[in-house]
Amino acid sequence: MRPYLAILRPNNILLTLFTQGVFMIAASRTSYFNVDWSNIVWPESVLIILTCCLTAAGGYIINDLFDVETDHINRPNKRILKRDISHKAAIVYYIVLTVLGQICGYYAGLGIGLFSSAIAILLYFYSSDLKAMGLPGNSLIAFMSGSVIYIASRGIHEIHSAYFAEYAFLAFLLTMARELVKDAEDIEGDKEQGCETFPIVHGTRKTNILSNVILALIIIFLVTSAYLLSIQTLLNVKSPIESHKFIFPAFLVLGLVPMIFKSMWMIGKAQNKRDYKKISKWLKLTMLVGLISVLFSAP
Repeated sequence: MRPYLAILRPNNILLTLFTQGVFMIAASRTSYFNVDWSNIVWPESVLIILTCCLTAAGGYIINDLFDVETDHINRPNKRILKRDISHKAAIVYYIVLTVLGQICGYYAGLGIGLFSSAIAILLYFYSSDLKAMGLPGNSLIAFMSGSVIYIASRGIHEIHSAYFAEYAFLAFLLTMARELVKDAEDIEGDKEQGCETFPIVHGTRKTNILSNVILALIIIFLVTSAYLLSIQTLLNVKSPIESHKFIFPAFLVLGLVPMIFKSMWMIGKAQNKRDYKKISKWLKLTMLVGLISVLFSAP
């Protein structure tokens, strides 16, 4: 049973669930500590989360099905297919999870259903072709990462706080940088399979430069957003009691920006697979801190 759970990347699935739940709750607050639970659409909100989690789980399986030989080189100790799960069983598992995801999506609404179908199709073609093409595949994964946040807005009636579009954009950029880092980490196995990822075509030096350019854009975005939020808060705060509203822009600058700077420093020094693996983990932690930051946004 454990291999069937491990192949779904349970930590990533839980992060997807947690992300959407946090945004739905944050967007339904009427004050800093009070949540208007009636603002969350039931059961559509639950169906949206299930749709994203099940579709993503199916995506992980189909990705592993196409990456059996590559993973044999890049992650020999983490292989599950052929060793613990047969090829046929994995296909059945993929179909069941994907179909369940589609059912949940269409029950949540036609728009959500069509969106989940489009994502499922794109995940298949990403695994079969786009992943080996470099930037197009990276961009697709980054887009889907951002869409996980944005689609959560369909699970609430009215947005009291939280910034769905802004955080979706932030997730897109962070994921894009992390995908480039992961490609640099997996360059050995990808070369063996004839992939044309950005690090293979242009080298790790240019990959590092592009990753740092993306991270620099994130810093500019965060600092600009924090400045504008501070000005807006300054104009709207009517008493010292509301000064807690400054916590959010302060967290963006003092919490996230230093983590991005450290990522850039690590990328500048990266030389081997181990270095890129550490960077990938650090960027994932940065994403988690970014997710937590939405809890500091005030209505």
